[in-house]
Amino acid sequence: MSTLPVVTNFIEHLRTAPVDPAVGIRIVKVTGDDHTGLYVAELGPYSSVTAHYHKTGSEIYQIIRGRGTIHTGLPSGTDSVAWNRSADLTRDDCFTIPEGQVHQLENTGSEPMIACFVCPAAHIGHDRFIVRRVIP
Repeated sequence: MSTLPVVTNFIEHLRTAPVDPAVGIRIVKVTGDDHTGLYVAELGPYSSVTAHYHKTGSEIYQIIRGRGTIHTGLPSGTDSVAWNRSADLTRDDCFTIPEGQVHQLENTGSEPMIACFVCPAAHIGHDRFIVRRVIP
């Protein structure tokens, strides 16, 4: 028995998505299963995601629209981060965030940034550890 795939337009879903209060972005699961998903997120102009990390699994990102900077580092004590050098991003750029790495995506432009990412479903819930430090 053959079934048609479920086709989803992520921009339409993003328009109605609530802001995730933990990290300050609009985020919606586009497709996937109970373990892994493809998500799309919108980050407002001149704003940033709250710095955080995940203990299990990596995240793979692609910037769909906008420009910004990705800040990464390693946790260093209570609410402290040993930051790496940041990387500038623009449309069509891809990158991977390995497990355990603090990351903070910053929109440096005047338009919303849209990014797609693949990660374990737990990253949107119980495997998200907030770091209360600002970007470097």
